[in-house]
Amino acid sequence: MDDSDDAQARTVAACVQCGSIYAAIELDGGGLQPIGSRDGCSCGSTSFTDLDDTAAAIDFADGDATDDRSRS
Repeated sequence: MDDSDDAQARTVAACVQCGSIYAAIELDGGGLQPIGSRDGCSCGSTSFTDLDDTAAAIDFADGDATDDRSRS
């Protein structure tokens, strides 16, 4: 690993609109950009927050984040 790898720190980010989780890079200006999704989230939002900052605030009780696949 060389010094150029440190130019853009990687993190995990959550969309502030729908809660989708993305691998992201931290931009120089303090923002986050999902890796491979330059246009933002699939819901249309372009606002993200570092998952470390929001993990406690994500509400999984509403059913959106549950696994609906049956397990046998």
